[in-house]
Amino acid sequence: MDKFALLVGVSHCAAGLPPLPKARTNVEVLKRSLQNGKSGFEIDTLFDLPHLEMAETIERFFRHRDENDKLLFLFSGYGIVDTDDQLYFATPATSFDDQGNLIRARTLPASFLLNVMDCSPALQQVIIFDSCFRLTQGISPDAAETDMGDVFNRMIGDRRVILSANAFTQHESEHPSLDVWSYTRYLAEGIETGAADTDCDGSLTVKELHLYAQRKLSIAAPNQHPQFYAADDNVNQMVLQVPSHTPEVKYRQLLERLAQSSEIDQTSFRILNGRNFMNTLRQHLGLSIQEAEDIESHVLRPLQEHHQRKQVYQEALSKLNQGTG
Repeated sequence: MDKFALLVGVSHCAAGLPPLPKARTNVEVLKRSLQNGKSGFEIDTLFDLPHLEMAETIERFFRHRDENDKLLFLFSGYGIVDTDDQLYFATPATSFDDQGNLIRARTLPASFLLNVMDCSPALQQVIIFDSCFRLTQGISPDAAETDMGDVFNRMIGDRRVILSANAFTQHESEHPSLDVWSYTRYLAEGIETGAADTDCDGSLTVKELHLYAQRKLSIAAPNQHPQFYAADDNVNQMVLQVPSHTPEVKYRQLLERLAQSSEIDQTSFRILNGRNFMNTLRQHLGLSIQEAEDIESHVLRPLQEHHQRKQVYQEALSKLNQGTG
């Protein structure tokens, strides 16, 4: 049994959609977390490759495997639902014709991806879509959002788990000025730090990892709804080994509990209660003040991101009101 990961990022396409620089970041941080966590994965990455080369690489990744291999696949970029209600993943060549129709030949159809996954001998496949989903007509702000659940439920089969950063199509990408983490970045944090291992047994299922990122985003971005799709037998698929008893993990566990029950300073984003106990534990664990502050900053990052999003929204609303006044 071997482990293989293919991480694909498409940050721009010819369709005129806003760039997605986080697509590359998602690939980089997940690769780093898998490497640092000694997950045992052989990792390949693709950034903005030409359409044909991307499709061939993905097909080889799934086809050239053995039955007991474990596969992890990430796609970060645009997903476009066309007028046929089918999902198409954008490549750098993806564009629209003169009538505004999606040129499907320049995309990576979800049907193609499903076909190569189904043809793979590997019985354990974890698929992550950290994508900005759009309707073809959804580039217009008048189009209704579409639930992606039906699409992914058709794709899971009996040996596949799908994690999606979004449950719905969306009209706008997040404001480029926002310095916020993505679903994939929280997945990566959960792996690299062991923070997603809530029972502290040193092993982490994909379900536990998803729940960690989902919990963080429920604070940072309540309007984003990460989803987990799997047949019942596959819920605990793909176990990763993560740090569980290091000083950093023990200190983080305390802060995670305090963050849920303690008062937070909303100006400097610090936990207000239990500071004496935190200092005593820090000294006992042999952590420096800077190390402890860094862990606290990470634990409270979702609150900071929520505050950033509120500020951006309020500024945009203020400009809109000024323009209509």
